[in-house]
Amino acid sequence: MVAMFKFFRVTIIFYFFALTIAGPISADEIKFEASLDKKTAAIGETAQLGLTFYGTQSVPAPDIGNIDGCDVRYLGPSTMTTIINGSVSSSITHMYRVQPLRLGKFQFGPFTFKYEGSAYKSNAAFLTVDEERQKEGLSAKAAAVGPAAGGKEEEESILDSLDIRDKLFLTLKIDKPRAYVNELIPVTIKLYVNRLNVSDIQLPDLGQEGFSKAQFEEPKQYRERMGGELHDVLEFRTTIFGTRPGDYKLGPAKLKCNIAVRKRVRNISALSDDFMNEQGGRSPYFDDFFTRYERYPVELKSEETRLILSPLPAEGKPIDFSGAIGDYQFIFQAGPKKAKVGDPVTLTMEINGTGNFNTVIIPKLENVEGFRIYEPQAKTEPNRKVFRQVLIPETDLVFQTPKAIFTYFDPDKKEYKTITQGPISIQVEKVAEAPPQVIGAAPAAVPSAPMGIASVEEEKEAQGDILYIKESLGRIQSADYEIYKSPFVLVIVIIPLLALLAVYAVYARRERFIRDTKYAHRSAAFKNMRREFFQLKHCLKANDAKSFYEALFHTLQNYLGGMFYIPVSGLTFDTIEPVLRYKNIDIAVINKIKNIFDLCDRAKFALSNVDALRMKDDMRELEEIIRDLERKKALR
Repeated sequence: MVAMFKFFRVTIIFYFFALTIAGPISADEIKFEASLDKKTAAIGETAQLGLTFYGTQSVPAPDIGNIDGCDVRYLGPSTMTTIINGSVSSSITHMYRVQPLRLGKFQFGPFTFKYEGSAYKSNAAFLTVDEERQKEGLSAKAAAVGPAAGGKEEEESILDSLDIRDKLFLTLKIDKPRAYVNELIPVTIKLYVNRLNVSDIQLPDLGQEGFSKAQFEEPKQYRERMGGELHDVLEFRTTIFGTRPGDYKLGPAKLKCNIAVRKRVRNISALSDDFMNEQGGRSPYFDDFFTRYERYPVELKSEETRLILSPLPAEGKPIDFSGAIGDYQFIFQAGPKKAKVGDPVTLTMEINGTGNFNTVIIPKLENVEGFRIYEPQAKTEPNRKVFRQVLIPETDLVFQTPKAIFTYFDPDKKEYKTITQGPISIQVEKVAEAPPQVIGAAPAAVPSAPMGIASVEEEKEAQGDILYIKESLGRIQSADYEIYKSPFVLVIVIIPLLALLAVYAVYARRERFIRDTKYAHRSAAFKNMRREFFQLKHCLKANDAKSFYEALFHTLQNYLGGMFYIPVSGLTFDTIEPVLRYKNIDIAVINKIKNIFDLCDRAKFALSNVDALRMKDDMRELEEIIRDLERKKALR
């Protein structure tokens, strides 16, 4: 009965979660679709009928009535919520178990369903039932499993037997099957998902020798119908270029993700003996409900595609061509236009347009006589590259800047183009000469008697032996005073000593960073964590739940990766848990870490229910995790 209690508890939590994330939506935005998980079946086999409502999660299960020749039983709902680029899409699928009782072709639908005053109509789905047959290897697998002894629980993973090729696949497409060397080639990679629970989707990998590294943009999400089925599509776009001519097979593109696969309990003898026992065996309804979902890693691969790279044509190639490929414009400016000899004049050369800016270098300057030239500065921006060249006029006889020449190859028009800009007129003035300065001793002044000396001497004679009382004693100093005992001298001596100790400490720390890689990673992890906490507080202040939980996930991921010296890419709780247990981390801390990972996963699908108070509590729990790990001596 314990298993039954757990089942009902999970069911209640599931329905509560579904109700919390479901929200009101316009009837015009709801789409109703019927589909089967297979098109053919045999007598004795079952299929699953899914009635999916896109755009809502509050529609109850439709009553589809009786299907002649089939035994149909309702299994339960399955909800899905995806959030990409701030766009939220949700759906609910009501699952039905279908078992054909005779041969033939069965039609399911079109179904009509009324809800809250609106009527929805689905498409029709078809199932063809052939003569009874056994799938290859099925009987052998059943014999290998056999009956359980003493009520021992055995589980069967359906990952290997699940054919997901038409439900989860990757495609690779290039816009130009023929291109030139160093020409940008647009690449599109699409991930198609048909009613599967997919998570932890990583960026695609398109590593190809002889090509630039692919840097993917933020993906777009939409729906696309393919083969009569509606798929959720995640589209990744990038551009690459090849460095050597040849006939290439580009790909395959690879993408890693996790899918939630239903894992069925094969024998639950205690429950089967108590109830749900049909003819000595377990009820099919009971079998379909008593399942659990486990996450499995999957690596998808696309098909290869052919790409031909040609060298740039030699005909018409200018002598000063430097390799730029694309379609560009050239803007040339100079300033100031009025200067003195020795003052800097800056040339600003802007190249904008479309193309491979990695091949764009500074335009060639001609007629640079009379100028002293310094190293240029370059700044690359999207579809724009700016060069700044400083010139120093060495004479007032220059009246204009050098002219600039930029040459590139246009792959669309298949021709070389040259753009010449300048020269620009400038005015250079001479530097004014300074008056000569006299260096030497000043003429000696004629000595003269100081004023009032005679009267002072007369006054001294008048005073005689009488001394006036001294009103101020001045500074009194002990006869045995020693200057090295002065606090000022001690400060002068101690400060260099402290500075030397500080330099030694910095040097020792730097040497430890070089020698001890783990220490360096742990120190960097703690330092980066403090910076990322600032970003968390910013997201919390802005009440941006999506950015907050993304930052929360990356903060914990980066901290654990650096602290335990393991790769950050793809780090999840499943990968970090064995390391935590090996390090003897307290089980309470491990549970907190698991809770943070689970929170970030759930937040992707229920952002509407997250408030600032909840986010503040989650950030406080992350602080407690880091504080506990920092105290652990095993990490030092």
